[in-house]
Amino acid sequence: MIKKILLLAACLLAALFASCKKAPSLYPEYFQLENGLSVFVKEDHKVPLAYIEIAVRSGGVTQRRDNAGIFHLYEHMMFKGNSLCKDAAAFQKALSELGVDDWNGSTGEHCVNYYFTIPSEDLKRGMEFWSAAIREPLLNEEEFEAEKKVVVSEIQADINSPDSIMGNFFIKTLFPDAPWQLDPAGAVKTVQEASLEELKSIKEKYYVPNNAALFVGGDVSAKEVRRLAQEIFGSWKPGSFDLDSERAIQNPEPFETTKFFVMPNEKVSPQIAQTMVYYRGADADFDRASTYPLDLFTNYINSPDSSFVQELVADQDLRVVSQDYVGGGYSTKSRTSTINFYAVMLEPEGGIPQRVKKFHSLLSEKMIPNYIESKSIVGKEKIKTMKKSRRDGEAIQGESFSAVLSQARYWWTVCDKDYYFNYQKNMDKADDKDIAAALKKYLLGKNAFVVVAVNPTVFQNLKEQFDAQGFEEIKKEDAFWWNGGN
Repeated sequence: MIKKILLLAACLLAALFASCKKAPSLYPEYFQLENGLSVFVKEDHKVPLAYIEIAVRSGGVTQRRDNAGIFHLYEHMMFKGNSLCKDAAAFQKALSELGVDDWNGSTGEHCVNYYFTIPSEDLKRGMEFWSAAIREPLLNEEEFEAEKKVVVSEIQADINSPDSIMGNFFIKTLFPDAPWQLDPAGAVKTVQEASLEELKSIKEKYYVPNNAALFVGGDVSAKEVRRLAQEIFGSWKPGSFDLDSERAIQNPEPFETTKFFVMPNEKVSPQIAQTMVYYRGADADFDRASTYPLDLFTNYINSPDSSFVQELVADQDLRVVSQDYVGGGYSTKSRTSTINFYAVMLEPEGGIPQRVKKFHSLLSEKMIPNYIESKSIVGKEKIKTMKKSRRDGEAIQGESFSAVLSQARYWWTVCDKDYYFNYQKNMDKADDKDIAAALKKYLLGKNAFVVVAVNPTVFQNLKEQFDAQGFEEIKKEDAFWWNGGN
């Protein structure tokens, strides 16, 4: 009987300790090598796989007008051989021998990155693979000329896409000082005329450890990753690169008046019209404090029970589809942040140009001023609930090493590691007073970029109305910064 009691007690204690097991960390472990290489590690031992990614702060943000597109071309050349792989075929064979489950690379607005997933037992080989690829690419002349054609074809394939036309017109219009820093694809002519010397120059200037980060996750040990990172990447020589000097300072108020545009788009049903209103937002490099209340506010206006949604849906003139088709967002960037509001409206042939203008006037002349004057925009209880929901979401995200590392890489490239690690703490401080101050600073009295997308048939039927209301048609020939103008 005594043995049974002792056994039962032991089981109860074991269950108690199991229930008190530490929850997965919301953040990866972080350390930095002496040469400046940042390393993020997120352990997850559920599956014997390891994810390895190397990222460099370059791409759009480091482009000039005369070299936009070359960073994308360089990304392609990374897969064409290095000190361990004599050519592209050897590169592919090495991936196969590593048992790579998923691999790729991308060139974005804020970074160029390369990644794959391999069996965790090959962690060292995987880290050596990316070390050779990023530090010692062959940059073969013959491969270079062939890859130019591939990159050009990618750019040209996207030129006729309505989404590409809209996106390029947007960056050209809202960021006229340096639209090329938001266009990682770049210009066809620049890629065609690129030289191998330009690529080598990019490697020497930007592909340095103090401008790079290594992300490792899965069935790995943070201690072992630290040891291997030092062993494999420790000899990588740092550079004198200064990212802040490369990034353009974009005009926070690019318009003298609000601009109205219409985009014919065959992807849009003839039964609806998609309306967007954009403003410049708080750039993290210059006004970090405003980023948190703007996040909180746009989170609030996407709630079905928010006064924002309720008022717009109740307005019979707008004919908003439902509460699921109205909202907004704030995109935090280092120097190119935007705030947007959207609504999808029914029956576009029933005076949609006038209704779009009413949507904008409701925002700018009524709703935003009322929010600023209100002592309780969101309310303490709602803010408390929203913050808890956000923390719960991050806790769930902490269960996935890939999601954690993806977020870490995004914020490391867009802002910095401190913004990432301190985000929740700073968000918890934001309140209605901060929201009002941010709205006053970035929305009150500011000119906007207003665009409505409609089916081409609808556009043709309403062309005279759009002209009469001062809407400018977005056309392919005017959309790209490198195609005349600017």
